[in-house]
Amino acid sequence: MRALLLSAALLLTAAPVWAEEAKPACPPEPVLTGPFTHWMHATPVKATAEASGAPALSVGKPVKVTLLEATRVTYRRARATPPTTPTFSGTLSLSVTEAGTYGIAAGAGLWIDVVKDGEALKSSKHGHGPDCSGIRKIVDFDLQPGTYEVRLIDNKTADVTVMVLKR
Repeated sequence: MRALLLSAALLLTAAPVWAEEAKPACPPEPVLTGPFTHWMHATPVKATAEASGAPALSVGKPVKVTLLEATRVTYRRARATPPTTPTFSGTLSLSVTEAGTYGIAAGAGLWIDVVKDGEALKSSKHGHGPDCSGIRKIVDFDLQPGTYEVRLIDNKTADVTVMVLKR
């Protein structure tokens, strides 16, 4: 009797595993629409260590950013534990002519800060891109007209695709 009850319990706990449907595989080249249509056709740029001379981001135009070794930039993020492998960071600029919410999309899980007058702004929302798009995160900021620093911090690789969206 105990063996029968044990067998029944095992079957009931294993059933959900059998019932799970596999996620469809992502295609080798993502098919992107809407604001992400040009994501796969990013223009190469080189980030700088500071705002002076930083390449400019344009709304709706993706860039493939070559970052610097994080030891070459002066800004850091407070972390509970330091990275165990080298990381890469860099600065871009963004000029906004119309007040509104702007999303900064990135193809990696790096930290994104938008800075005005030396102060990092608070983000208004965090999300991600469409499934299978290669867009790992999108961070929204409420911005007024002006010029901002966009700091890309602690990426695991030396390059990342980034794009600004007007929401």
